[in-house]
Amino acid sequence: MTLHECRHTFASLMIAAGVNAKALSTYMGHATISVTLDRYGHLMPGNEAEAAGLLDAYLLSATSAAV
Repeated sequence: MTLHECRHTFASLMIAAGVNAKALSTYMGHATISVTLDRYGHLMPGNEAEAAGLLDAYLLSATSAAV
């Protein structure tokens, strides 16, 4: 395992453990939180369920209004 792979593993495990993006950004030494979110945002939980819930609510209200 290379040092680069170790960094990615560390970041992935920190996200899985629930460490927030700002803290992870600091630990990784990224210049901005944007770098962290661009690289690891897809691993952060919760976004999919929230987006699906918002879409469901929108579609329900749109179909109710059309009736």
